[in-house]
Amino acid sequence: MTRRVGTKVVRGGRSLPPGAGTPVVPPLVQSVAFDYASLAEQDAVFAGEQHGYVYGRYGTPTTAALEVLLAELDELPRATCFASGMAAVHALLTAHRGPLVIQEDCYGGTRALAERLRAEDGRDVRFVDATDASAVAGAVTGGSLVLVEAISNPLLRVVDVAAIAAAARTSGATVAVDATFATPVLLRPASRGADIVVHSLTKYLNGHGDVMGGAVSGSQELGLQLADRVQLDGAYLPPHEAWLCVRGLRTLELRVRRQCESALLIARHLASHPKVGSVRYPGLLDHPQHELATRQLDGLYGGVVGVTLSRDERAAAIRFLDALELAASATTIGDLFTEVLYPPVSSHRRLDPAERARLGMTEGFVRISVGIEDPADIIADLDAALERV
Repeated sequence: MTRRVGTKVVRGGRSLPPGAGTPVVPPLVQSVAFDYASLAEQDAVFAGEQHGYVYGRYGTPTTAALEVLLAELDELPRATCFASGMAAVHALLTAHRGPLVIQEDCYGGTRALAERLRAEDGRDVRFVDATDASAVAGAVTGGSLVLVEAISNPLLRVVDVAAIAAAARTSGATVAVDATFATPVLLRPASRGADIVVHSLTKYLNGHGDVMGGAVSGSQELGLQLADRVQLDGAYLPPHEAWLCVRGLRTLELRVRRQCESALLIARHLASHPKVGSVRYPGLLDHPQHELATRQLDGLYGGVVGVTLSRDERAAAIRFLDALELAASATTIGDLFTEVLYPPVSSHRRLDPAERARLGMTEGFVRISVGIEDPADIIADLDAALERV
C-alpha cells in the first residue's frame, strides 16, 4: 500500500533496523502501548496466558528488565517495581490483611503509614524494638507480617535477620526486611531467612539523585498479587526511571564500598570531636550491635552516620546545617554527594516529639549520608560547620 507523507512520518521508525551486534546498554522502551497482529494474541497477553506487553501501567520491557535484576540480587523469585519507596511499602502493608508488626524506629513515612492504617482502617499494628528478637517473637501471631529495617533509619540500629526470621517462623508469620540502607552489597536478607525484601530505589540502588522508585521482592505468588495492585493503583515504575536505575546499579558495589569506607573514617573522626556529644555508627566499637553488624553486613557498616551534637538542641542543629558548604542539607541518602538531614523537620516530622525523643532522635540529632567525595574534604566541611554549634 502506498502511503502519503503524513502517514509515513507517524508510522515510520517504529523498530530498529536489523543488524549484527548486541547493545551493551539495554534499550529504553518508552512506548505506552504495544501493537499485536491479532486481537486474539493481545487478549492472551491481557489474560496472562502469553508473556508480552500491552500497556505501560501493566508492565514495560525496561521495567521488567530491572525487576529481573532486582530479583536476582535479592535471591528471590520475583520483584515488583513501584513509582516510589513509599508506594512499595504501602502496597505491601495493604496487600497483607493480617496483623502488622513494625519496627518502632523505622523510617518516619513507614511509621506514619502504619499508624494511619491502625487509626483509620482498624488494622492490628504493633510497634516493637526489633533489636530484641524475643520482643518480636512476643508480638507476632499466625498470619502476621513483620517489617523491619536491616539498618534502621535514622538511628542505625541493626536487626538480627536470622533471629527474627526464626522467631516468626515458629508462629507462621512472614518477615519483610527493608534493606534500603544495607543494599545487596552489605546484606541479602533472603539468605538469612527473610521472605520479602523491600528497597527504596531512590537511594543507593539508583545512586544519582535523579530517580524515585521502590521495589518489593518475594515469592511468585506475592509478585502476582502486587502486580495486580499496581495495575489498579497506577503506581508502576515508568520505563525511563527503570532504565536509570539499571544504569545506577552498574556501579552500586563501587559506590557503596567507597561510601562505607568514608563513613567509617568520618564516624571515627566525629567521635572525638568536642562539639559532638555522641556518634551512632555500626562500625564503631561502642555501637550496641557492632558485633552483629560485623557478622551480618559482609564486613561493611553502611554509608550513613548519626550524630548528636554536644549542644543537644534544635538551634544548634540549625546552625550546623546552615553552615555546611560542601554537604547538602537534603532529605535523602545514597547519592554521590554527601547530604545531611534533620529528622524533626523532615523524615520524622509526623512522629510525636515525645516519641522521637524516647527513640533517641533528640533535638540535636542529625543524619549524615556520606557521598563519594574525598573524605578529607567532607571532614573539613563538617568541622567548619561544627564551629558554628
